[in-house]
Amino acid sequence: MKVEQAELNTVSWDEPLRRIMEQLARSEPTPGGGSVASIVAALGAAMTSMTANFSQGEGYEQIQQHVAQALQDMEYISTACEWLMAEDIEAFGQYIEALSLPKLTPEQQEERRLTIYETRIQSIDTPLRLMECCLYGMYSAAPLIEVCNRTVLSDIGIGIILFEAAAHSSLLTVNINLVTLKDDDLKQAYAGHSRVLMNKITDRKMELLDQVQRRIHEDA
Repeated sequence: MKVEQAELNTVSWDEPLRRIMEQLARSEPTPGGGSVASIVAALGAAMTSMTANFSQGEGYEQIQQHVAQALQDMEYISTACEWLMAEDIEAFGQYIEALSLPKLTPEQQEERRLTIYETRIQSIDTPLRLMECCLYGMYSAAPLIEVCNRTVLSDIGIGIILFEAAAHSSLLTVNINLVTLKDDDLKQAYAGHSRVLMNKITDRKMELLDQVQRRIHEDA
């Protein structure tokens, strides 16, 4: 069945959560996994911001530099997630539109091929950038673990888990789009970059969660 671009659904940060869930559950191509990954990464940033905001005021004067930096970084990540979600939906719309381009002449066939190729590259670049945001989020959250309000230690741990989950989700999106990429050299380069990113994210998550668990039990 041909999917027209006008039929593609979009979601935004300003919509109620219930509507977003309903949109995701439908048998329609957008919003899909890329949108979910962006939302999950933004939730990771929100949980980290919550931890920072609970670690201000009396008794936390010495760590305000860490708190301010984390809040700034999480605001940037949340904004980036919103952009990347829109980019993911747009890329799929452009891909669907490219499939309907005429291919009667060699010139039309070449234009169609190049357009499809460009949309496929964007469908790989976008989740890769989200993975980079998730790694950045983990590094920004790290200094808070040893100094934050202990009552929100579990929340910063949840934020770290959400960053890793969003990154792993994005990796699946990268991989499914790599399958159709014909340029073997570029495919290997993308695969290598995504693998290195995911390994860093996984290792970092384990290290940070170990710190969270250790402080939970030490402060008990």
